[in-house]
Amino acid sequence: MLLENNGFPEDRRVALEAESLIEAGFEVAVICPTGDSRRWSENVAGVSVYRYPATWESNGFLSYLWEYGYSLAMMAVFSVYVWVRHGFNVVHVHTPPDLTGLIAIFYRMLGKRFVFDHHDLSPELYMARRESDEPNLVFRVLLFVERFVVRRADRLISTNETQRKVHIGRGDADPNNCVVVRNGPSEKFMGKVTPVVDDRRLGKLVLGYVGVIGVQDGVDYMVRVVHDLKFKQGRDDFVAVIVGDGSAFSALKQLADELDVTDRIIFTGTIPFANVPMEVASFDICFTPDPSNAYNDSCTTIKTMEYMSLWKPTVCFRTHENIVTAGDAALYARENDISSFVDQTVRLMDDRELRSALGTLARQRIEDGLRWEDQSKILIAMYRGLLDHKEIVFSPTCKNPTVKEDAGEPTADRIESPQ
Repeated sequence: MLLENNGFPEDRRVALEAESLIEAGFEVAVICPTGDSRRWSENVAGVSVYRYPATWESNGFLSYLWEYGYSLAMMAVFSVYVWVRHGFNVVHVHTPPDLTGLIAIFYRMLGKRFVFDHHDLSPELYMARRESDEPNLVFRVLLFVERFVVRRADRLISTNETQRKVHIGRGDADPNNCVVVRNGPSEKFMGKVTPVVDDRRLGKLVLGYVGVIGVQDGVDYMVRVVHDLKFKQGRDDFVAVIVGDGSAFSALKQLADELDVTDRIIFTGTIPFANVPMEVASFDICFTPDPSNAYNDSCTTIKTMEYMSLWKPTVCFRTHENIVTAGDAALYARENDISSFVDQTVRLMDDRELRSALGTLARQRIEDGLRWEDQSKILIAMYRGLLDHKEIVFSPTCKNPTVKEDAGEPTADRIESPQ
């Protein structure tokens, strides 16, 4: 597995996929930048992890060129080491950036299989980080690279049907090679979780966010909502908790200072993943503030599913994939409208019964096929079809797979993801 934009096991989707493959009897090696761990080589829950020194993270075209060029070179070198030391049958590329697929294409020419795991659409992600909505040369280059890589992958994984349609339509991929493996909460979110005990939260309604803090994630909307609640609504019965870190973290804290709301916000920074369920369990209302745009319309945010798995109501903007994921278990603000987001938040703050009802609906949606346990079966089925030429047939809920030997490659109508 090649992972450029996060460390391991910090990237929860990659960690869950790797752990599921290990449990199914596969051997997995991950190449990634250093993250919480600075060790260049170690075994994590059965996964062989090789880390190269992370470069700095910043915005701007030249910075991206350096970051991706450097990372591509480091992953290529490390992949040769893994090839010699372990050997491998498949190169599983986690994107963005799509450029990482060039390494897999090289090994594909040597007889290896190439799995392209599309977490985010790179052209839309680039546009979401820009101030201008006008497509430029960089956007067109990203479209070209995406299509070039997609057409050469043996299997394509997307987190939702929106991305799968992009693979087929924009990337001209064979629909039979495209499967949906949705994000899903791990079992750590499905059992009994003890909330964080913090004197600053006692007697307060807790508004919470967990996740990456990048320009495209819209966490600044949450800070502005807190400002409105404090100064326009005159509320003093709440505290906001923001869990996570990212390239926009410093700017977010500066915004909180400028709006004079630092007394109402707890910034935890990065915390161990084992502590994340306890943080979410302490929230009364959860925020998914990712703004409405072409990028976020295509994203299934794992944080929303983690909220839902712990019976929490969510306030979010009306993006396509938010609606597909949360359905009636969330309240939706008008497109990028802070006042509407505030109104929906106040509605939940003032109605305990509504919070409870939405939380119950949320948990039920997760149990009805959106757990990672359900999604991992699709991943394993795809791999067995790719390597063993077995037909994998799922029930509509993907909970009861059966295997038919020597039945050819799996097709899209045999491997389905619940919506």
